[in-house]
Amino acid sequence: MEILLGTSALEPRSYVVTVSEQLERLGHEVLVFAAEPLVSPPELRVVGVERGLPLAPDAICSQDTEAALLLADLYPLTPQLFVAHGGRDDIWLPPQLAGVVARVVVLDDRTAERAEATALPHELLRLRRPVDLDRRADRGEPPQRPRRARLVLEASSDYRRGLLQRALADARIETGDDGELVIGRGQVIVEALADGLAAYVYGDHGGDGWVTPARYERLEADGFSGGAGPWATTYEQLRADFDRYDPAMGPANRQLAAAHDGRLHAQQLVEALQALAPRRDPVAAPLRELARLVRVETATSRRAEELAAAAAAARERARDAEHEAAEAHGRADRLTAKVAELEQELTLARHRLDELEAQRGRGVRALLGREAKDPSSEG
Repeated sequence: MEILLGTSALEPRSYVVTVSEQLERLGHEVLVFAAEPLVSPPELRVVGVERGLPLAPDAICSQDTEAALLLADLYPLTPQLFVAHGGRDDIWLPPQLAGVVARVVVLDDRTAERAEATALPHELLRLRRPVDLDRRADRGEPPQRPRRARLVLEASSDYRRGLLQRALADARIETGDDGELVIGRGQVIVEALADGLAAYVYGDHGGDGWVTPARYERLEADGFSGGAGPWATTYEQLRADFDRYDPAMGPANRQLAAAHDGRLHAQQLVEALQALAPRRDPVAAPLRELARLVRVETATSRRAEELAAAAAAARERARDAEHEAAEAHGRADRLTAKVAELEQELTLARHRLDELEAQRGRGVRALLGREAKDPSSEG
């Protein structure tokens, strides 16, 4: 089959790279469509609206709303599979327009529930997040106590980062890219499992703690997002969790990663794509205009999120500045009181010195007076 993977901007990169490589290993012709004019990375064959588009691909596998709409306009009769990568941002959900998408792949139960709640129902196919097990080599036997942790905390607040870093510092665990344990969420956790490393689910929306065989199904169903349960993410909980590190987590996680084998995922995608029936009629809608509106709305939403994050960071810095100012005022008040105390002591010392000088003067005068009255004292 000639398969066109549709994206707005080659995201999510790890998924697109893994799937395209595994599909090509199965003998399929794979091109990656990017709505934005981007430079083609060496691991992908990227085409766009104005360059390299195939004449008539057999199937389309789109990754976001904008790409799905554009490709439905470019290839009005080609069947399209949509991979939903999450329900938090609307662009990762299938277009709510009949006929654009034939079937939807979801990578966790949380996203499936979100997709099922949309106005336009789609047939869902539940798969697991893929990872290339050949590229993610087992790191070997983990240490008895972790020395370093790799943190992947995109979009996390300074507060959440600070809480985590404080707990790690108290547990005497440094941070670095070559850590024996990984802390993050989503695909980062799947890659840690494939590396045979201990994996701790933690992010700005919650923290579910260590991935273990007993907890894997529940955490995987939630997409390793950090919201699988009511577990606390206080400093005390983090500190206690790090003390519960077990080196056996590494080998156990490598076994769990087998369920995320990219080869299996590609095979399941091929089966789903082959089952799609070609469209009988084009979608009767201004698809390119809708794609443009989606692009503008997405850019506006992301900008708003960036501004909100910047505002939150500014508020946090302002609170820190106020705290520092209060401490500075306190130090200034203490210094002022100390200066006043020292000035008082200096005044008292000067008075005492004046008294001593006066006493000395009186003593000298008295001595001179006695000598003047006693003639025998003269030479």
